[in-house]
Amino acid sequence: MSGTSGQKSKGRRRLRMGFSTGTAMTAAAKAATRCLLSGVSPRSVAVRLPVGYYLPVDVACCAGHGDWAEAVVIKDGGDDPDVTHKARVCVRLWLAPPPTGRGTDPAAVGSDWIRLTAGVGVGRVTKSGLPVAAGEPAVNPVPRRMLAENLFEELERVPDLAVERTVAGGPGEGRPGKAAVWLPVPESAVKNPVASIHVEVSVPRGEELARHTLNPRLGVVGGISILGTTGLVKPFSHQAYEETIQVALDVARANGCAQVVFSTGGKSEKLARALLNGLPAESFVQIADFFSFAVKRAVGAGFRSIVHSVFFGKAVKMAQGNPYTHAHKVALDLNTVARWAAGEGVPHEALERIRGANTARHALEILKGFSGLEGAPFQDACQRNVSPAYRVVRRIAQEAVRQSKAMAGPEVAVRLLLFDFDGTLLADVTA
Repeated sequence: MSGTSGQKSKGRRRLRMGFSTGTAMTAAAKAATRCLLSGVSPRSVAVRLPVGYYLPVDVACCAGHGDWAEAVVIKDGGDDPDVTHKARVCVRLWLAPPPTGRGTDPAAVGSDWIRLTAGVGVGRVTKSGLPVAAGEPAVNPVPRRMLAENLFEELERVPDLAVERTVAGGPGEGRPGKAAVWLPVPESAVKNPVASIHVEVSVPRGEELARHTLNPRLGVVGGISILGTTGLVKPFSHQAYEETIQVALDVARANGCAQVVFSTGGKSEKLARALLNGLPAESFVQIADFFSFAVKRAVGAGFRSIVHSVFFGKAVKMAQGNPYTHAHKVALDLNTVARWAAGEGVPHEALERIRGANTARHALEILKGFSGLEGAPFQDACQRNVSPAYRVVRRIAQEAVRQSKAMAGPEVAVRLLLFDFDGTLLADVTA
């Protein structure tokens, strides 16, 4: 049975864990290997995970075709929202003679024994800074190791003579023009295997799914990436997004970017791009709610210039010093906004309305209404640095950039662009 139980959310059912695309690829490859060597099409296989234990994974279909076999596993993201959930991960596999010059001398365990090819819907890396080299399939290092360990474990179940009898040309060297890479024998191997293994992994609709990821920006073209560090997907965990931020920073650094622009999402990034249109695309990194994590990792990566592009609600939470700004973790404290507004001379009636506002947008509208400069005139007030309402907005921006500067350190320049919900720039402050 695929998937595992996970942590229990407050007052709700226990959330179900899933497995990564790397586990799905490995399971399909293991099933195809077993089918090729035994003639039996398994309905499930046990995949050895990087954490050291085995996970049973259902096999949607598996078939042998003489000297090659193929299998399909349906990726199960559990209760984690994931664009690859329910995607079909397909593996075509065959055995071939070992690379020239490789023997079975136990003292000379070699490399280059699994030829991994990116089939349809699996991306190819085109930029430096990613965990794998440019030109290779977008299959991360941990899934590569997991694939090698599980396949060689499968070969060890079968006598060498039976493996040698299965060796054949297979259906060719993979699709022409597709990225491929040779993977080494696992470190645990005590001898060279008697055959090389050719694996082509594909994900139908993978190219379409990749449009909903950061792959195009990170330089992964043609499909999704095969990911995973533990083999499992924890529901609503932060790990996957933090890894994405780290990879985006690595790509920005590798492509010579001197500055990074952090946005909370697509809209705030688009506004920053229009304002900072001379920067390369790799400079822009969507960090969602991971304020502190992104700043500290950027500093650790060597960046000395950080720009934030945010809307009012995120700016308020940043100004309050919250390292993580998601609404599930950090409630919007409009009492703080009211206190700052009082310091700028906003009268008691307006302060009470701000405290009782439903959202940050609502609080901002109250401020704008109080200023007596509703709509476009309020934007004019921002430009002229007049009205108490504008001074409140600017103070919030200044507090937010000060908090970021405190995390980044004195050697890092920090700038914050605070946009209205209609896209108008309300404040541009530095620290």
